[in-house]
Amino acid sequence: MNPHISSAYLTLILVWSTTALGIKWAVMGLPFSLALLGRFGLAALLALSVLAWRRQSLPLQRSDLRVYAIAGCASALSMLGTFWAAQYISSGMVAVVYGLIPLATAMFSRWILKTPLQGLEYLAIAVGFSGLVVIFGQKLSLTPEGFYGLGALLLSAIVQSGAAVLLKVHAQGQSPVAVNAGALTVGTCICAAIWLLAGAPMVEDLPLRSAAAVVYLASLGSVLAFSLYYWLIRECRPISVALISLITPVTSLWLGNVLNHEAFHRDELIGTGLILFGLLIYGLAIHRKKP
Repeated sequence: MNPHISSAYLTLILVWSTTALGIKWAVMGLPFSLALLGRFGLAALLALSVLAWRRQSLPLQRSDLRVYAIAGCASALSMLGTFWAAQYISSGMVAVVYGLIPLATAMFSRWILKTPLQGLEYLAIAVGFSGLVVIFGQKLSLTPEGFYGLGALLLSAIVQSGAAVLLKVHAQGQSPVAVNAGALTVGTCICAAIWLLAGAPMVEDLPLRSAAAVVYLASLGSVLAFSLYYWLIRECRPISVALISLITPVTSLWLGNVLNHEAFHRDELIGTGLILFGLLIYGLAIHRKKP
């Protein structure tokens, strides 16, 4: 693998392993709509500043605007569901559900790019989503908010997966930094509207941990990680990029347990194991596809 691609993969793994915990800490001290707006607004300012520092302008051709709209709407809507769900779901479970992204991406690649799937890939999808059913069953016996939160997370992962495939089609040859800046600008407008519709909530005392989490999510989680993400989508198959999710659920579960004292339930562990097993099967299928 190209060393630049390897470095980008490693950086994304490190950042995405801590993103779920950052979201959890952000919404523990802030209204979810304010935390969401803070992340996107600050990230958009940072991304546009990076463009200015590189003496690049934001391309505004019709094809560019289409890419910004796809990426911005998808990231804002997926993060809306994620930030709302993080009020009721552990950070580890957030990462586990997002671990389904490779499998959802495979299905969207089949529908949109007409990429043929092998039997092993269909098996991986079935095993992975059976793990989700197990987790849903456990949540169904708990609070309605937990069940609906899990549903919101699943929809968020599906939106992110579909957008990744669409960007593979429409973002060819475009600067990943510019795509990220444009997407974050669109996402900020959407998040501002969501914040206003939620009643424009504010806080009198800003918790330090929540503020630090928003800054971390905006700088590393959005500007750095998504620039690398869009670059990898341009350079690699969308499914290959999504396989980063094979590692991050495990590290996120561990971090949530150690740093946020999140307990593991038996069905959550069984479901997580099935999802990871599905991802392993999928990785084997991808390896067998190589010429």
